[in-house]
Amino acid sequence: MKVYIAQMEVVPGKPEENIKKMKSVVARAKKAGADIVLFPEYAMTGDYFRLGSMQDEIGFQIKERDADVMLEKLSKGIEILVGTSAMLDECMYNHYVNGCMDGWDNDFEVVSDYQEFSVLKEEDVDEFCLDFVKENKKAIVYMGAVGTENSGKNIYALDGGCRVYDKTGKVVYRMPQFRECEALLDITKGRVKFISGEKSVKPAEPVAVLHDALVYMIRENLKKFHIERMVIGASGGIDSAVSAVLYAEAIGAKNVYLVNMPTRFNSDTTKNAARDLAKNLKAPYMVAPISDMLNAVCESLGKCKFERSDRKINIEGLAYENLQARTRSSSVLLSIASVLGAGITCNGNKSEATAGYCTLYGDSCGVMCALGDLWKTQVYELARYINRKKEIIPKASIDVPASAELSEAMNVDEGKGDPIKYPYHDRLFAYWVDQNHGLDETEKLLEKGTLCKEIGADPKYFKKLFKTKDEALEDMRAWHRRFRGLALAKRIQFPPILSVSGMAFGGEYRESQGV
Repeated sequence: MKVYIAQMEVVPGKPEENIKKMKSVVARAKKAGADIVLFPEYAMTGDYFRLGSMQDEIGFQIKERDADVMLEKLSKGIEILVGTSAMLDECMYNHYVNGCMDGWDNDFEVVSDYQEFSVLKEEDVDEFCLDFVKENKKAIVYMGAVGTENSGKNIYALDGGCRVYDKTGKVVYRMPQFRECEALLDITKGRVKFISGEKSVKPAEPVAVLHDALVYMIRENLKKFHIERMVIGASGGIDSAVSAVLYAEAIGAKNVYLVNMPTRFNSDTTKNAARDLAKNLKAPYMVAPISDMLNAVCESLGKCKFERSDRKINIEGLAYENLQARTRSSSVLLSIASVLGAGITCNGNKSEATAGYCTLYGDSCGVMCALGDLWKTQVYELARYINRKKEIIPKASIDVPASAELSEAMNVDEGKGDPIKYPYHDRLFAYWVDQNHGLDETEKLLEKGTLCKEIGADPKYFKKLFKTKDEALEDMRAWHRRFRGLALAKRIQFPPILSVSGMAFGGEYRESQGV
């Protein structure tokens, strides 16, 4: 049987656009001599779960019914299989439901589960499909759409990656990810032969796919937001550097405006790194010192007095640190973005989000949070991948201690930095978030002496951090209080996070303030 595989971009909530594209695909499939054409799940509408109230709109329902009628007409002379969320018994064309083809008696089957990209998707799809092949001794076609979806709190990539397994479980054909493509194959008695169209590709290394997914989500969603330019606070640190590169790849470096906003706490090391990053990217760059702005706010408020209270507004300590963050984002970056007709991004990562190590209305501002589902250690891995051919992210940004540089206690030239010790805390936080374990469980592991082994932390590094078990326990409990308390309140107000783990804050990792 000649099978035409269509890895198409699905536009959520636009059945009229999707059916036009499907009409063109069917015409090409007929011309190629195909017996059947396969489309991804939710090809006409996008995932119903992400559509929200749109699916209840009368206009949408009319467009969906019109698309159903057109698809029925297109099926004359060729079989069409479309993944759908409901049984459409009244329709004349074949369809598959809940990931498996329905009503098709042949020696191959079709599945379309695991549509959204995640770092574990490759092994999940392989495991699912191989189990099916072993049980049924049939070839199997995995169908995936391309495109993006936005729930308002999480942004998802549909990465495609359609592939065909023969009856032995071998992947004999694979499509590239993150773009539309089509191919004609012959699938007979569990054997698969490529005929024409997009040639088969080998799977890329995980960090490369992660990088491509982030760039894809940024590019496609900025288009949907009608944002052509971005303003990024370039601190010289690793997070802002990786974010800048991703946005530059997505929309072009000339459209990414980098702004360094130093105070007396910022070292020459990081200031030079920010400058070098902009030079390497060939991106617009500006230095906008904020000390005078900070002094003006502190002096002005210091002169003000409350009626019926003797409390004075002396901005110092943590309040002064937060003022720096808010001045940079809410005042400087947003003002520049307003002039340029641009957006700004949140550079925060998942480690910081877990611990609440960020300032509301400061560094948590942005139209999206590109690194919000990446642990800090993953951000470093991504930086090394970006620099695989030449140095784009300055070496200083990778080597310098991770630091917010908001006080003398964060002096990077003296080796001082963030309170989060990422090689250990990333593993601990991931055990809570990605693996859904609680504090009680980690306390028991610590008591048994198996914590490092269970969470995947380096025991030598752990021993350097904590002299005693009680120190480790106190640290664990302190971070967990933040994770379930203040940090949760901050996460609720985060911009949409690009999902790459399947457990991103905002929707995938479900939280309650009642805890």
